[in-house]
Amino acid sequence: MVIPAIGFALLLQGAGQGGSPEVVTRSRVDHSRGVDFHALVVPETVYVGQQATYQLGVFLDQDTRQRIRRNPEFQPPETRSLLSYDLRERGNGSLNSVIDGRPYEVHVFRRALFPLTPGRYAIPPARLTYALPQSSSYFSREQNYSLRAEGVSFVAIEPPLAGRPVDWAGAVGSWSAMARMDTSRGRTGEPFILTLRIEGQGNVTLLPRPPVSVNWASVVNADERVRLDSTPSLLGGSKEFDWLVTPATAGTQRIPGLRYAFFNPRTRRYEIAMSQPLTVRVATGDVVATVVTLDAGPDDAPMIIQPELGDDAPLPLSANPLVLIALILAPLGALGAWFARRPRRVKPAATPAQRLAAIGARADADALGEVRRALIDGLCIRTGLDAARLTATGAWTMALRKRGVTPEAAVAVEALVSALDAACFAGSAPPQPRGAGWSDQAREALRIVDTESWRGRRVPTYRSRATPAAGAAALLVLLAAVPVFARLTADAHDSFALGATAYAGGDFVRAARHFADAARSAPRSPAAWANVGTAAFQASDTANAALGWQRALRLDPLDATTRARLSRLRAPQESGVAHVPALPRRGASVLALLLWLTGWTLVARQAWQRRAAARMAVGTFAFAGAAVWGAWGLERRLEGEGLVIVTGAVPLRALPALGADARSTPMAGEVARVIARRGVWVQIRLDGARDGWIPLERVAALGGSPGDSSGRD
Repeated sequence: MVIPAIGFALLLQGAGQGGSPEVVTRSRVDHSRGVDFHALVVPETVYVGQQATYQLGVFLDQDTRQRIRRNPEFQPPETRSLLSYDLRERGNGSLNSVIDGRPYEVHVFRRALFPLTPGRYAIPPARLTYALPQSSSYFSREQNYSLRAEGVSFVAIEPPLAGRPVDWAGAVGSWSAMARMDTSRGRTGEPFILTLRIEGQGNVTLLPRPPVSVNWASVVNADERVRLDSTPSLLGGSKEFDWLVTPATAGTQRIPGLRYAFFNPRTRRYEIAMSQPLTVRVATGDVVATVVTLDAGPDDAPMIIQPELGDDAPLPLSANPLVLIALILAPLGALGAWFARRPRRVKPAATPAQRLAAIGARADADALGEVRRALIDGLCIRTGLDAARLTATGAWTMALRKRGVTPEAAVAVEALVSALDAACFAGSAPPQPRGAGWSDQAREALRIVDTESWRGRRVPTYRSRATPAAGAAALLVLLAAVPVFARLTADAHDSFALGATAYAGGDFVRAARHFADAARSAPRSPAAWANVGTAAFQASDTANAALGWQRALRLDPLDATTRARLSRLRAPQESGVAHVPALPRRGASVLALLLWLTGWTLVARQAWQRRAAARMAVGTFAFAGAAVWGAWGLERRLEGEGLVIVTGAVPLRALPALGADARSTPMAGEVARVIARRGVWVQIRLDGARDGWIPLERVAALGGSPGDSSGRD
């Protein structure tokens, strides 16, 4: 976009609060230019989720400021894979600064950048365009100029593991917490609204909802509201989370202080924001309320987990290189059978020229007869006439003349024919003529006739030796190394054992993390993924519960226990793309492969017996090929390709921007299909014809690890 600098007051930030901006104090201004343009980003190393400020500075000396008639325009660089917000100053005006003894009017543009993943981020150069009059006359023409700022970069690193609270969900910044209720008196069965307000500095849009539960009421997630404050140099604002609390027990009830863990990049340590406790008086209502969590929370007795890591689920047949080789070799075997038993082509008879070449210098009577017959056959092929009709004197000359042969050549050919007739019928072999032999003269005569006759009606006399059109089919077999998957490694066993110990002790959050480590080491272990879902469910983590159980069920679709547990989630799991067919993982693929191999075996048998096999080959390719394609499509569906789990209940957007119109809000744990991806946004489609854009950190790839927000297809 091109942003006009209207006085550089409304959009371009002037003097920063608490001193001049870094782009003013750290840039090296070229005093030979009337206008200079520089960029930098501070700080150069940030934590994931911490703000890095991109600054652009426009430096105008006094002479240029007096000459300029129109406000310059600049084009900020495109920042991909980053959440960005333009910062505005509370006041307006410009910054007057003295740099190396020369006064400048400086205008600054600031943009807050938030990295979502660790790594190095490069920001391309920005461009500034302005125009200056060529003379002091009012009607002077203007000359356009263009400047480019420096390209800058910064590095994002993960927050440290040391001291990380177990309930930290990724919040970064400096925050305070305050809780309130919409009433201080309630009745059993009648819900009231509990609100937690998180306020401070940082990207408030990325703040996750904390878990809230009370033992005397049911708690259901409700709305979220965000207010951004982009006037200071550091982005800030507030975010409010609402819950519907339905009391089930009368009396004076207490809501303890709500805890919110976050990482403070200034102090480089994790901190806890606590709200004040609240008290509500609950009277007996007309309706008896029961404590029900719509997310189907855990029962009093923890669910039983898998005791052992178990064996890995087999790889899909479509990923097995041996199966791919068998699919390729089956039709090639039938083709080889047809090639081996095909009807042999009859070897063509030798041409007159070839017969004359075979005679060579022989001069016996038999050789003269063979030379005469070869010459007569060649002339008949050229003229298309019968030799029996050309016995009269001058007949050969007339026939060759009609075919375009010159008179001299036609007379010479007929003389050669007459000489051969006399030699053959004389009863004894005459001596070889002077110069070339009889066969050579006959070959030369045929060559002259072939050269001088009409091209349009030419019948070839000299034909090259027929080459059999049996092109051997080259067999290129690409042997790919079978992927090596971790099966019961020491790390997987240790993490699984630690998770089982933590689960038995009631520490479900820690158990879920250990089981997730085991699932990363053994990604095809149904037991590890099932325990991830069970531990997350006991810890009230709906998103990771759905992720773990979905992955476990897709690795073992016949597991009735995991299917029953998955149905306890509030998000639909038995319809649309979330449904996992109760079929053996390899059943359809094995049947399709047998159908393919059997069909081509029958085709090879028909070809070997020299029977018609074309229809059978077409039928096998069509029907067996469709079966293989459908079976492999089922395998891809079970693998969860292109599917994600919604990890946060945020509204879908009509466009990949925070200011776009909000659509429906999906539930945490819903399965969606990825349609497109753009930067830090991903477009998803859910059941019920719902679709829209959602931040990438709010989804997790179904085939990935718990908490993975990469959104990979």
